[in-house]
Parts: sequence; structure tokens; C-alpha cells
Amino acid sequence: MKSKIAVGLAGVAAAGFMAFAAAPAVEAGHHQCSIIGKFDRNRDGKLNVFEAKRAGKAVFAAINKDGDRTLEPSEVSGRIGPETFDKYNRIKRKGLDRVEWTRLVKARFYAANRDGDRTIECDELKTKAGHRLLAVIWH
Repeated sequence: MKSKIAVGLAGVAAAGFMAFAAAPAVEAGHHQCSIIGKFDRNRDGKLNVFEAKRAGKAVFAAINKDGDRTLEPSEVSGRIGPETFDKYNRIKRKGLDRVEWTRLVKARFYAANRDGDRTIECDELKTKAGHRLLAVIWH
């Protein structure tokens, strides 16, 4: 009787460990795809360019710590590199304004849209281009 209980407990412990080990991978996929649910206004399960730009504007407001009208390199550090910053910073001496940030979001949206259907699905967010898009629309 004791051996049956021990075997049963071992099985439960092993199943719990397997579920725990698989949880980070499932959660990472859920984290990437939860942006769709957050900004998907028409509830079609995809992001269109307008929804992505809305997400980008929310990020702009969230990471603009000093509250001015531009993002400085220190505010976008870890999201975009210096080359990208310089490319989209059309008015030098200032940071990226909201229009420039939105242009960047739009460019990354179309780069991530592999199938060309003008929407971003969850699987497209899991690509390298999708990660680059997430860097500018997720906070």
C-alpha cells in the first residue's frame, strides 16, 4: 500500500515538474501574443497597421519619462539602436518626435508582415522582425 502511494506521489511530482518546465515557453508565447489582445480594436485576432500605430503611441507616452515632446537616446535604449535612432530622427539636435516614432512603428510593422496580408498574427510576432516590432509597441 505504501509503495502504491509513493509511486502515485512520484508521478504527481514528475507531472508537476514537467508542467513547471514547460510554463516559461508557453508564457513567453502568450506574452508576445497578448499585445494583439490589448490593441486589437476590431477583435479579429490580428493587429492592423492602425492598431500597431496606436500601440506605438502608447509606448511613446510611457517611455517619455521627462514628459517633453521627444524621445531621447536614453529613453529608447534597449528598444532601438543608435543607427535606427539617427535614421528616423529627421530633425537633428532633437529627439524622436511622435510622428518620427510612428514612422518607425509603421516600417517595422510592414517588415514583420511576412505574408503580406497587412495584418500581424501571433506567429509573425515570434520572428526576428516581429521582435523588432514588439520593441516599439510593447511596454
